[in-house]
Amino acid sequence: MSIALLALAPLSLHAQATVSGPSDEIVARTASSSTNGAGPVGIVPLLRGFNASLGTSSQHDSSNGLSSVLTPGIAWRFNKYLAVNASIPIYTYINIDENKGTVLKPKYQYVPKHGVPGDTSLAVAFDAPFRPVSYSTTVSLGLPSGNDTYGLGAGQVTYDFNNHFEKTFGILTPDIELGIGNSSSLVRTRVRKSYVAVGTLSHFQAGTSVDLPFNMSFEADAYEILPITPDTVYSTTGSGKRKVTTIVGKTAAEDNGFNTNLDIPINGHVTLSGFYNRSLRNHDDVAGFSFTFLLKAPPKIIDAR
Repeated sequence: MSIALLALAPLSLHAQATVSGPSDEIVARTASSSTNGAGPVGIVPLLRGFNASLGTSSQHDSSNGLSSVLTPGIAWRFNKYLAVNASIPIYTYINIDENKGTVLKPKYQYVPKHGVPGDTSLAVAFDAPFRPVSYSTTVSLGLPSGNDTYGLGAGQVTYDFNNHFEKTFGILTPDIELGIGNSSSLVRTRVRKSYVAVGTLSHFQAGTSVDLPFNMSFEADAYEILPITPDTVYSTTGSGKRKVTTIVGKTAAEDNGFNTNLDIPINGHVTLSGFYNRSLRNHDDVAGFSFTFLLKAPPKIIDAR
């Protein structure tokens, strides 16, 4: 799939627009433009109208090995303030810690699975390009299309409410995020964790993005996920996170660490990304790369101020 997308890179389905900014037609550079941390800018269109995307990613998790995910998505922007989007991860390859024994005498071993979906995500994003600080809020809804026995779904309808604040200083754009929800799978979905925690939790993030030459972008963030109520954890691994219910303050759902990602546009329609997550609490590392294909290329914005 990655090779196929590279072959498509020279093709241009739509001419890339060039727009002078700032303009009422262009939304602020906020979290919702990258679907709340799900991928590069453009998945949710910056201009009014429809867009479709296809992401293909490969990653290695130190807890369960290699996995590959296809993520088709659609999005619509009504105006510079409001946009909606939907996506579903489809695991083309993943290792699942499956019980090959009985309930009384379980015998777990890793089994590869192909073509299994995760939970569907629906999101509504509101952008408020205030000065001097830009604000974005994203309300996400998770639909239980994933298999919770495999650790790929929450087994119920879930939600997340996220607030994002940022301010640009030259090439740097520091940001802060504060959110609350009841599923870890709706938080920073670019990295696919080997478990889904279900239960009321708060999440925080602080970091910055850096504009690099040739329209490249690098972002680094520190994050914290704190449970508020007892959580049920559905997991693909056997390392203490297999479908267990835990109490507040002693929960496997708590997590903190660092996220980094680098986006490299191949052309207006294809972006190559690399990402890395380090969980300090769980002593887990996830690293990978992805290609994101956009039906409509995002506009080039020239600051005319």
